[in-house]
Amino acid sequence: MGYRTVNKPALALMALLAILFLVPASSLEWRPDLAHSGEWWRMVTGHLVHLNGWHLALNLAGLAVVLALYPRFLPLLTLAIALIWLAIFISLGLLFLLPEQHGYRGFSGCLHGLAAILAIRGFREDRVFSASILVLLAGKLVIESVGLGLADTTNLIGGPVVWQAHALGLAGGLVFAGLSLLTPRTPRQSSPE
Repeated sequence: MGYRTVNKPALALMALLAILFLVPASSLEWRPDLAHSGEWWRMVTGHLVHLNGWHLALNLAGLAVVLALYPRFLPLLTLAIALIWLAIFISLGLLFLLPEQHGYRGFSGCLHGLAAILAIRGFREDRVFSASILVLLAGKLVIESVGLGLADTTNLIGGPVVWQAHALGLAGGLVFAGLSLLTPRTPRQSSPE
């Protein structure tokens, strides 16, 4: 009841993902060879571009689900910091864990991280619900790690599902949320805007 119907940070993120779909993704995708040669911004922008319209639609739908589960979304500045953290955490993780990965596009790793951050923040209000979300995310990763259900998604999005990015996003979200628990909170941080 106390929530606003328009969540500005979430809408801004959705709009950013949609606008960046209009930009040639090859100019922003994560590519370790180009990041090593000075195009370091790709460590962040690669997580904001997609393989095709279906890929974008799946990530926007996932973001809508996360927003529906946690209407008290992150404030805009916290969201921006969290996304930069998650993108760099995932990019570095891919560099070290999957050195054979030549490129990456997609928001799903960051989406897993955002869900983890919001679940940890939600522990204050509903421990069972938030713990259930974390268990579901972990279960989804286990299923993906053995390859179940990935073929259909791979066909739909026009490229392989990099489930390791999802796992890194979840881990990065847990680290970010853990670090944020160590900092003092102000009443404004729980605002839906």
